Amino acid sequence: MSDEQLKKDAARLREWQEKIHTANRKNIFCHCRDCDSEWVDSSFEVVCSQCGSKNVESISCWQFPDD
Repeated sequence: MSDEQLKKDAARLREWQEKIHTANRKNIFCHCRDCDSEWVDSSFEVVCSQCGSKNVESISCWQFPDD
């Protein structure tokens, strides 16, 4: 693979990662497995504000269908 192709692929990957980051902003559904609290956040690395647990399931909301 040529250097030019590698640069294009790296740029495409960065663009894709930026779009995913933007889609996740204030759009990650979080569920605490310990106290059942639920909220929407901007990060996958969260701590439950209700009980302080790190046992939190996080799912990007944009993965759910809109119907």
